[in-house]
Amino acid sequence: MKKIRIILILPVTFFVLNANAQNFKGHLKLLNNLFIPHPDTLVWFNDQTIDNRLEFRWQAFDFLNFEAQARNRFIYGDFVEFIPDYASFLDDNSSYLDLSFIWADERSFVGHTEFDRLFAQFSYHDIELTIGRQRVNWGIDLVWNPNDIFNTFSYLDIEYPERRGTDAITLKYYTGTLAFAELVFSPGRSADSSTYGVRYRTNILSTDAQIIAARMPTHYVIGGGFTSGLGQFAVRSEFSIFFKDNNNYSNGVLATLSADRSFGDGSFMQFGLLYNSFGSKNVREPLSLLQPRVQSPMMLSQGKVNLFVGFNTTIRTLFTPSISILANPSDGSAAIIPGIGYSASDNLTLALNGMLLTGNTNDEYPNFGQLAYFKVQWNF
Repeated sequence: MKKIRIILILPVTFFVLNANAQNFKGHLKLLNNLFIPHPDTLVWFNDQTIDNRLEFRWQAFDFLNFEAQARNRFIYGDFVEFIPDYASFLDDNSSYLDLSFIWADERSFVGHTEFDRLFAQFSYHDIELTIGRQRVNWGIDLVWNPNDIFNTFSYLDIEYPERRGTDAITLKYYTGTLAFAELVFSPGRSADSSTYGVRYRTNILSTDAQIIAARMPTHYVIGGGFTSGLGQFAVRSEFSIFFKDNNNYSNGVLATLSADRSFGDGSFMQFGLLYNSFGSKNVREPLSLLQPRVQSPMMLSQGKVNLFVGFNTTIRTLFTPSISILANPSDGSAAIIPGIGYSASDNLTLALNGMLLTGNTNDEYPNFGQLAYFKVQWNF
């Protein structure tokens, strides 16, 4: 109970200390999930999620600001009732600080709160120091990020666009308008389980480029990436080389290459390729729809090669149809994600998305069922 009281009072304290300087926003989202198992003679699963996000920002002084962001979810329905220990999929305590807790856990419903941002940021001339839970984004590509060793994410986690944070100390030094050096330390329970690294990013001949060097709990990493223009397309690439720190692991490399283009009518198209030397033909870990996040940049795919194609557009500023396809060419499986959104007002949107899986049992995208998501979201 003491931990819960402390966690709940932090954002309230930020707000009360200086209400005039406080920036407060968030959203309230109602999400209905329908899962149709394969074969479809099995029982269909349906559940609902009330998702509330709160974001607090407080500029205490010119050189100091605080930020707290919390994700609150109340989930009820078939998934909670029929999946054993469903709450364990939500309450992730793998971070250095335990800022996640279950506040309701019954037979058919679960309540969960997690702070994915909670930090203080100091600025002095060209130096910026951030301490606490934060988003350390080292990625360049829009689908896969081999360079993003602190906050690896899965493209299939479509209902979490803010992405997870990590407990870290970040020191950034700006060497120019578009250039900076960054040092990050993310503590673990021991020195061997900590992650730390350095990145330098700059702009050369209208190309954003970066190099990284880091250590993860199991590997040392060197890599880099760039974003540049090629005609009407933006071209992006990342690569990371992983060197094992003991004989229990193996060396490997991940690399991406993608191109995307925006059109004047509000359309956007994208193509991508991922190579993962850690991948294999047979699935080593089944795809999880309850916890789709990726634990490590070495697990961005199950196969050695993945392809991506995506397209979205806007129709009369109201409707936004889209489709994305992730595919493994070696086993022929794919995850097809169609969707359509509707802007009911400036701060109210409706969306319908699906996830269609085509593979066999041992493929990367196995057809164990199809999913549909209906969402109503109010932003404030």
